[in-house]
Amino acid sequence: MAKSFAQKLSDARLMVAGIKSHRDELAGVTLGEEQVAAIETLLNKISELDTQQEKLKAELKTCTVELDKQTKELDDALKDAKKRIKLTIPQSMWQEFGISDKK
Repeated sequence: MAKSFAQKLSDARLMVAGIKSHRDELAGVTLGEEQVAAIETLLNKISELDTQQEKLKAELKTCTVELDKQTKELDDALKDAKKRIKLTIPQSMWQEFGISDKK
């Protein structure tokens, strides 16, 4: 099973901490400061992107709520207009208003 995004970040942070703690032992396998710095840079960039993504998700939710509200208002306004048109205008002219009802 694939790891979750949060688990990957946690594992990467743990890896960096472990490398830093055991620098001397790892010096022989050429796992040095450059690799640690590269991993930390990636972690920081990913964290920034994750924060930005979460902010955008929150904005999307807010926008969706507003869109739904406005769409409901439009539906209600159109229903009201349709009722008034049907009471006033002869059925033969309803198509001019986009009304395809038979009654």
